[in-house]
Amino acid sequence: MSTINYRPDIQGLRAIAVSVVMLFHFNPAWMPGGFVGVDIFLVISGFLIVSILLHKKNQSDYRIFNTLQYFYVSRLKRIAPAYFAMLTVVSLLAAVLFLPQDLAIYKKGLNQAAWFNSNNYFAGFGDYFAPASHEQPLLHTWSLAVEIQFYLLAPLLVLLLPVKALKWLFATLLLGFTCLAEYRLRVLGIEQATYYSLYARLPEFFAGALVALHLYAEKSSKENKPWLNKLGMVLIIAAATLQPQLGPFPGLLALLPVAGAALVLLHPAQGGLGRVLASKPLVLLGELSYSLYLWHWPVLALLRYYTGTQVLDVPFSLLFIALTWLLACLSFYWVEIPLRSSNLPRLRKMLGYGLLAGSVLGVGVGMTKINQALSPPPLPIEYQRYADPTKICHGQIVDDCLKGDLNSDKEVLVLGDSHAAMLNLFFDQLGKDLGFKARIITASSCVTIPGFDYQRIAEWAHRPCLEQIEEAKKYLPHTKVLFLAASWNWQLASEDFKKALNVFLSEQSQAGKEIYLLEQEPLLRKNPLRAIRFRALGLDSIIDIDPAYAQTNLILRQYAELYSSTVSLNFESSGLFTQAPFADGVPIYLDEHHLNEEGAKRYAATARSVFKSIMN
Repeated sequence: MSTINYRPDIQGLRAIAVSVVMLFHFNPAWMPGGFVGVDIFLVISGFLIVSILLHKKNQSDYRIFNTLQYFYVSRLKRIAPAYFAMLTVVSLLAAVLFLPQDLAIYKKGLNQAAWFNSNNYFAGFGDYFAPASHEQPLLHTWSLAVEIQFYLLAPLLVLLLPVKALKWLFATLLLGFTCLAEYRLRVLGIEQATYYSLYARLPEFFAGALVALHLYAEKSSKENKPWLNKLGMVLIIAAATLQPQLGPFPGLLALLPVAGAALVLLHPAQGGLGRVLASKPLVLLGELSYSLYLWHWPVLALLRYYTGTQVLDVPFSLLFIALTWLLACLSFYWVEIPLRSSNLPRLRKMLGYGLLAGSVLGVGVGMTKINQALSPPPLPIEYQRYADPTKICHGQIVDDCLKGDLNSDKEVLVLGDSHAAMLNLFFDQLGKDLGFKARIITASSCVTIPGFDYQRIAEWAHRPCLEQIEEAKKYLPHTKVLFLAASWNWQLASEDFKKALNVFLSEQSQAGKEIYLLEQEPLLRKNPLRAIRFRALGLDSIIDIDPAYAQTNLILRQYAELYSSTVSLNFESSGLFTQAPFADGVPIYLDEHHLNEEGAKRYAATARSVFKSIMN
């Protein structure tokens, strides 16, 4: 699609953008603001698209319909082949590796990615028991979705309006959408949805477009200011290293890398910087940047899914590098270039596109069958959940939230996050056995106590958290015995939560309550259900204990010592977790840190004698 003068420094800029993105994705500590590489790509895209459209518009044989046809066909040839090849290969791998419930979530993302709508999908993505974001193989497709959506808008504006009007329009839209994003981030506190939104990224396209308009209008000028492109590179480096320390992104803060990229585009690099950006290694990396971006994230996500760790060890890191380069090169030389080539016969091109489209459709239909064929015998339902989600007050109120002996006059209150929710069966069994009832009010990631610092949890969990806290407040004044359970190792990492917990324990102790802190059960380094599947596939998967939980339990005991009416409960001495994640050969864990229903029952049996003394 190159109808304008070739600039090798733009390929160098692309190389820098993809490098910082990959470093950030691989290990955020290495390049904390590396996510701004996406913003640099979008500025480049806005610049090139508008430059090409203006060039076509200025030709003597210009026809708007022909230009639009040229534009969309060329974009299709540039993006679609490698993109749909990636979707096909990754979907096959997901069908083999993923647990059935994880595959179902993946398929939802695939359906959106296939229609370039994954930015809107991931903007509202929220499922506590879904694979973590760093294990979502198609998460990176959000930026391509944003780019495609921009393509639906840009050509008509550029082709229908004069250059002078476009300058004013793009400048106004850049400012307006930046302010809108800033308002949603800073005032409304909507970070996830804003991050993935089209409107928050349009300023980046418009910045590149304004550079293209300026160079088009001033094409006769040979003035160049080398210090400006050097300043641009400084801004890019600053953004890639410092951006997370500046606050929510994008909004106004996105203007830092955007301005840097715009300056480099506006003033072609000369001297030392020019030689670096136009050097053969960076130009080659820039040419491969699209393929590298397409493949690096799925490889990384699938390796993380298998290993259960976000930061890979040295052998898996080397495997990541090798697979990424191999797939990117195969994609570039065997898929992208051939289907973009004007020398390839039309029939072969059509067959190529048809094969890609058919592969995506075929994989989408056959994924479940492949997954089932390779799955070990299905586990009973009690091993695949910690409770029936339709019958517990987790993130919502269902009936009266009571478990145990419903005819008893003895009632306790249980508050916490999903680690308290997994004890519904635990309290139901103990309550029926010992003659008490338990009101259990919980929410995902949220310890349902007044003052909980809900702002740090996922946005989708905010409202359920606040609603459950308000519900819990109704019963606190009338409760004499209170139990707290949580993912303590995660919750206690927050200083604000520690303050809220201290205040809560102090107030409830002064009110004469008996408070029991249920300590963290042993944590696993890997998901046991995944490990069972991997072993069925012949892949090695060792499950061992993560000792971090023991230090967390020491902190809970320190809290208990501060308040005379607070007791920290630990049941490890029962031997239940000696062979974790199994007990007597059956799985008792749902994932790395939740017990399943069978585990909750066995946990209740080990705690019976302690609870008998508490309730008497």
